[in-house]
Amino acid sequence: MFKMLIMKSKIFISFLLLFLYFNSFAQLQYKTGKLYLSPYASIGASAILNQNNFGFGEMAYRFKPGKEVGILFGYDNYLKTSFRFGVIYAEIGQKYGDILLEIPHEKEITLTYIQLPAVYKYVFGETKNYDYNELFKYIFGGIQIGYLINADVVWKRDGKEVEFYNFISYGPYEHDNKNLEEIRENGPISSDLDFFSKIDFSLVGGGGIQFFIARRMMIFTELTGNIGIRDINAPKWRFRNNKKAYNSSLNLFAGLRLGISYYP
Repeated sequence: MFKMLIMKSKIFISFLLLFLYFNSFAQLQYKTGKLYLSPYASIGASAILNQNNFGFGEMAYRFKPGKEVGILFGYDNYLKTSFRFGVIYAEIGQKYGDILLEIPHEKEITLTYIQLPAVYKYVFGETKNYDYNELFKYIFGGIQIGYLINADVVWKRDGKEVEFYNFISYGPYEHDNKNLEEIRENGPISSDLDFFSKIDFSLVGGGGIQFFIARRMMIFTELTGNIGIRDINAPKWRFRNNKKAYNSSLNLFAGLRLGISYYP
């Protein structure tokens, strides 16, 4: 009899613990704040505003895809507001192409960054009594710092790859390009990284929708974009164009992001 009572007590306690566990689990998102992790991937279009051709003729802009993969992390306040940070691997750049001196000329820049965003996110609607069957819209905005880890610049004339100096001094530009003497004084480049600044700053913004597929897991998709606010060209490689003007070159990216958030 005594053993039976103990067994029933153990069963009761076990059910009680399970009830408390699942009850607290169900109420997870109603807490004042909660940490989350969000791996994601983005694909879109990248560009570099204001091309730097070192005094050679400017070319038309061509489409170049951009891509990102990364992980975001932050702290939700009732799922309403959030400060979101992250670590992102981004590959962006620009293609140029045009008929100059009656010959096709092309240039392609590919820049690889490790980016660290810091943004504020705001969710529309009532989230304290959260309905997991409902889509919620949100917006976000902030700043981002990028560290350049790789750069690749390809110069082509008539479909064939040529060296940098050969490209900018071709034909009449050997005499008309007023930057050539100073470029020669800069000496040979050891890597295409030499052309660019290591650090980039940009403004970030966008909006999206999110939907919980489980109590601790949410999927989201968003339109995201960023625009640089710092010249990406290294100071010693900032030269006036063939119209005797120089404008800062700025990174630009716009794309679609897909991700999943996990609340540990």
